[in-house]
Amino acid sequence: MKNYTELTVYGLLAFTLSICIIPLMTVVAQKLKLVDIPNARKVHQEAIPLIGGLAIGIIVALLGGLTSMKDLKEILPVIITSYVMLLVGTLDDKTDIKAIYKLGIQICVSIIIASSGVRITSLYGFFGIYEINVYAQYIITVLVIAAAVNAFNLIDGIDGLAGSVAGIGFILLLAITIITKNYGLMKLVMLFIGGIAAFLRYNFSGKKKVFLGNSGSLFLGYFLVSIGIYITKFDHAVSGFPYGLFFLFFVFTIPMIDSVRVYADRVLRGKSPFKADKSHIHHYLLQLGISHKKITGLFVVMNIFIFALQYIFLENFSIYTCLISLIAFVIIFKCIKILNFFLVWKTKVRELENKTQ
Repeated sequence: MKNYTELTVYGLLAFTLSICIIPLMTVVAQKLKLVDIPNARKVHQEAIPLIGGLAIGIIVALLGGLTSMKDLKEILPVIITSYVMLLVGTLDDKTDIKAIYKLGIQICVSIIIASSGVRITSLYGFFGIYEINVYAQYIITVLVIAAAVNAFNLIDGIDGLAGSVAGIGFILLLAITIITKNYGLMKLVMLFIGGIAAFLRYNFSGKKKVFLGNSGSLFLGYFLVSIGIYITKFDHAVSGFPYGLFFLFFVFTIPMIDSVRVYADRVLRGKSPFKADKSHIHHYLLQLGISHKKITGLFVVMNIFIFALQYIFLENFSIYTCLISLIAFVIIFKCIKILNFFLVWKTKVRELENKTQ
């Protein structure tokens, strides 16, 4: 009981301090021009401070000192490299770093984290493969981290979406740390949850809005995928369930599938896969007239649906687990596309009717 009371205090402290520090950081961000300027691709109409991720990072760093470094020794490489990604994201928000340079940095950081021992060592029977050699471990770890970080970054297109996905990811991570009795990581996770909750309070605000920024999406996305890979070392050790694999699939299935679909669509249209547009699933939902909060809610529901599917099938992990998630996403996306097409058709019919009158 004492541990849970302490956890609650950690979360409330992180939330309270974040609520206080974000307005101060907003003033500084406006003076430094660390803001998101609206353009044809953006859905907002005025410059918004890009300090959500920075605020979360600062609070976690400040309050993380309350946690014994001995408890966090194993994941210290993850924490340090996460803050490298926070710095890269902040510079990107300010100067707009080229995508190829960001990818290069992500690959370098991924190699460093893999060298520390945080890497994928098994494919869990995927394609009939279990344990893999060390060279394959490095290659797969780097590919997974780079793909997951970029996929997470790309869903940060509307209010609350990336923050909510990260939030439920950290809540699931909290449950896993409780089951595995990893108290050091448990406290750190509560700091993230408190910081994210405070950020969402401002992100959904009308007058005091702040954005997560590339700093936040890279920071949170990288930490989540890296800590998920770290947890895989405990898979089957407690109750025979692959916690790390389950966590990675839960957090990144929808962002990864949507990103692959978008990249493929851009290439097929003869465009650069890195050229930003409005072809993500949340953009189609916006075109249907659905509000940011409702879209975020829909994503949470989709995540829970994927959660249920994976919980049912993941104990016997195989290619079918991936196919089921993929089919579920495709069905959902096609339904949205059909609704979107119908709305466009209906709008055009009304325009023609108005012209003939």
